Amino acid sequence: MGSNSRNSSKNDRVAQALGIYESIAACNQRLARGNDVHALTAALMLPCYQAEFRRLASELSPAEQDELRRAHIAADTL
Repeated sequence: MGSNSRNSSKNDRVAQALGIYESIAACNQRLARGNDVHALTAALMLPCYQAEFRRLASELSPAEQDELRRAHIAADTL
């Protein structure tokens, strides 16, 4: 596996973790807004997203974890 393949794989995992984190945030927002069918769906999906995020985060290298933290902070400032 070449350097470009490793970097691409690393970036993909960080992007995937960030996407899952955004889904967790969206579920939390939906739950805070109301008691409709979308809130029920969010309540059902939230544990799945959280488990997947924990699994993926545990597999990230320290450098990838730092990249994820930086991306998360940047996303929160937008």
